[in-house]
Amino acid sequence: MPRALILGLGGGFGSAVAGALHARGWELSALVRDASRLPPGLPAARLFAGDARRRDDLQRAAEGAEVLVHAANPAKYRWRGVALPMLENAAAVAESERLTVLFPGNVYVFDPADGPVFDESSPQRPITEKGRLRLAMEARLAQAAERGARVILLRMGDFIGRHAAGSWLQHLIRRVPRGIRLTLPGTSELPHTWAYLPDAAACAAALLEVRGELPAWCPLHYRGHRASFAEIATALHTASGLEVIPHPMAWWPLRLAAPFSPLMRGVIEMRYLWQREVNLDDGRLRSIVGDRCPRTPLDEVMREMLQGPVPAD
Repeated sequence: MPRALILGLGGGFGSAVAGALHARGWELSALVRDASRLPPGLPAARLFAGDARRRDDLQRAAEGAEVLVHAANPAKYRWRGVALPMLENAAAVAESERLTVLFPGNVYVFDPADGPVFDESSPQRPITEKGRLRLAMEARLAQAAERGARVILLRMGDFIGRHAAGSWLQHLIRRVPRGIRLTLPGTSELPHTWAYLPDAAACAAALLEVRGELPAWCPLHYRGHRASFAEIATALHTASGLEVIPHPMAWWPLRLAAPFSPLMRGVIEMRYLWQREVNLDDGRLRSIVGDRCPRTPLDEVMREMLQGPVPAD
């Protein structure tokens, strides 16, 4: 029975992949700093106390594993000081233990001017500091694949779903007396790329089960849902029967807070993703996993989201 070590078990992608692997009979382990802070309902896993920023802790937890799911994501965009050192440790351990790394990529490495649709051969010309950091992280993983590790980089859009904690869409939906308010960070008709967590996790698990048949360095794109906010609004109405009230997002408070908040600076820096299309072509992915990579209809996705806690104004 294969075993996967999960970094970021308490997060949305980490817990979703853990659940998908557990359903397929995998053994799971996880490196956690504080087990008491893990959310309820996670699949059974052997927990190792430690910190992924300490290589010895990671090395100890990785013993006996075949796969390392790197789903840890530092809060508040602390990528340079936290994410890069953490990734370096994961890459080094994967090299020494000959592990397969599953890493969730994003669209930050692309310039929208080269789009609007991007596949695995598209140029990577990031236009933000965060995009350049992600490019450096991907380069380190590609290097690991030359040094004995195997790497599956699954590139996805913004996560959506009931358990996509902290995702954009969760912040944009509010219950109001008249129905549901949907805040629009951009125009209502611009397509945006979304990844429904259960579908993306099922796809990731399917890839891990054929990892030996893939190249050592294997970047793949996951199309997910390509949907505008107008389509999101329609799906919300279909799912709930409630009136959906579009509301333009006020960006000026974020700009005022940006000089004092790294998080707000990060949000402002990535605003272009609500102004330009960056869509993913997953033809290569589909040729590998076919119908093992599901695509849940958008109205069902919204219905599942609304079953979770939706803040009220």
